Amino acid sequence: MTTGFKYYLGFLSILLLSTFNSFGQKVIVLDDTTALQDIGKQTYYLEDASLGLSIEEIINSKQENDFQEYTQETINFSSTASAYWLKFRVTKEIADNFYLNIGSAYIDSISLYEFDDKNELVSTSHTGDDLPFNTREIEVGNYLFALDFEKDITRTFYLRVKSDQPLFFLLRVGTLPNFVAYEHDLDFLQGIYFGFMLLIFLYNLFLYFSTREGIYLYYIAYVFSITWFMASVFGYFFEYFWPNTPFLNGLVVISSGLTMITATLFTQKFLNTKKSDSRLHKGSMVFLVLGFLVCALVLFGFKIEGLKVAQGGLLIMAAYFLILGIRFKLKGFRPATYYLFAWGALIIGIFFAILESLNITFVMTYLNAMQIGSALEVLLLSFAMGDRINMYKKQKEDAQLESLLAAKENERLIQEQNIILEKKVEERTAEVASQNERLINLNKEKDMLVNVVAHDLRTPLSHIRLLIQLIDMTSLDLTEDQETYLTEIDNSADRLSQMIGRILDIHALETNRVKLKNQIIDLVELVNYVVKCFRLTSEDKEIEITIISEPGNHFVEIDKNYMIQVLENLVSNAIKFSERGSKVILQVKSYDGRTYVVVEDQGPGISEQDQKKLFGRFQRLSAQPTEGEASIGLGLSIVKKYIESMNGEIHCESELGIGTKFIISFDTKDELEQVQS
Repeated sequence: MTTGFKYYLGFLSILLLSTFNSFGQKVIVLDDTTALQDIGKQTYYLEDASLGLSIEEIINSKQENDFQEYTQETINFSSTASAYWLKFRVTKEIADNFYLNIGSAYIDSISLYEFDDKNELVSTSHTGDDLPFNTREIEVGNYLFALDFEKDITRTFYLRVKSDQPLFFLLRVGTLPNFVAYEHDLDFLQGIYFGFMLLIFLYNLFLYFSTREGIYLYYIAYVFSITWFMASVFGYFFEYFWPNTPFLNGLVVISSGLTMITATLFTQKFLNTKKSDSRLHKGSMVFLVLGFLVCALVLFGFKIEGLKVAQGGLLIMAAYFLILGIRFKLKGFRPATYYLFAWGALIIGIFFAILESLNITFVMTYLNAMQIGSALEVLLLSFAMGDRINMYKKQKEDAQLESLLAAKENERLIQEQNIILEKKVEERTAEVASQNERLINLNKEKDMLVNVVAHDLRTPLSHIRLLIQLIDMTSLDLTEDQETYLTEIDNSADRLSQMIGRILDIHALETNRVKLKNQIIDLVELVNYVVKCFRLTSEDKEIEITIISEPGNHFVEIDKNYMIQVLENLVSNAIKFSERGSKVILQVKSYDGRTYVVVEDQGPGISEQDQKKLFGRFQRLSAQPTEGEASIGLGLSIVKKYIESMNGEIHCESELGIGTKFIISFDTKDELEQVQS
């Protein structure tokens, strides 16, 4: 066999194989302008797991033989990291303009290559979500490519698709009027869906501003996340909001994570799971974690992994919340009925949407299953929210009615108590009036008694003292004992006279019969006068009396006679309660508009308990005069009343074993006032 003949046989074999391969492939015939034609079953596909195959490699005879026939009308490769090549041949039998439609707005990368019968490249188109919207041959949501070749000509097309989202779509051909009619129906139904979702969103936003209940914020956030996801699936956000920012399309799966987060927060709030069932509440926190995980995976570039977590998480979450609805329904929570049906509708929608993405069921044309499920869900959840409001309103009204009845009952009891109290008050008022009248009478009798006693005591007391004086003057031969007895009788009579005088003074102070004769006096002069009166008494007890007068104005407005009695009482007590040979100090000083007189001794001091009753009447203190001097127990009570009647103040400072200070103070007066007075 010659070499030329061998080459001829080889060329003939290749030609026959090529011809056989061409004749074996299906050809799409464009001959109908009245309807769209699905061409999924008339295509061949090749998986490019490496993502590296070029069109030159694809048209290589070796790669050509790797294409497999696709057996379904809907192209569905589910969620995959691979790129797929689709091959199909088209011929026109009529001269009308036809278009190729890829029925998904959610594909990241699309490349369409057109070859003629000679296997030469005629045209190329590149578009997808990864490129600006204006790269599309016709700027619509679903992709349209013109099949621009003449009648009776056959073209071979290679379509490369790649997406991080589920890769499933209808592949159809038809005329432009066919697609306009389809898009019209699609937009009409989608408009109903998105208009309904917008209405629910705005209505609940209005309810939030009206009620300020946080649950409405969770609900509208949930509605927004679902609407965002659906609008992105159909390309509306890309087309109308960010047509020149395609990288945002890669973040769409985040909306699924937000759906999980907001749905969980809404459910926790709606069912009050934290208080009603803490165990199920903790279980629901898993979906918050999954929602944030989806967002994190997408942001860090793991979009397919994030999508798979979102698909599984949404399905499990819906089932879990369905169980929650059943549980709370059994507990008697009325709004759980709507909640239960709402999540039932969504779980059915999610289930069928996942089946679509897994190529188990057919792909719906105008609305997907999740849209139908989500629309029913938000509607039923709105009913649940309304029922919840009505339930709480009824509970509030019942509580208000109970409160009103309780208030009326309390009012009745209060009225009864008031009647009883009024009777008791009247009785008590009568008793008080009777006691008051009796006290007034007793006070009058006391006044009479004081006057009578004072008169009746003073008369015989005067006779006794007169007789003592007569005996003392006429009896020259009295024995020493008789003189002692006579002296004691005289001293007792003197003390009795002082007691009667002080009782009358107290009575006069209490009945406001004392008429003060206030004048402006220098306290230093008054202190010097009183000290002179006690020179002999202090010398008998070997007590040194010292006067300390600080420089300054010591004029005060007082009754001179009463002040002398006050000082005499204090100095007398200081001498009585001081040990022989000790000191008594009188100090006069002025500062801050007040003048002070301090009477200080070095006696035994006064205990805190005795200081509390120091200025009371007839009080006996634990400290006693050092040499048995007598005391009637009225002195300090009269001193306090005298001081207060002159608008002064008195208090005591004492420490056991060291001594006692009595401090008297008055407002300081100017010398000019003394001259004028």
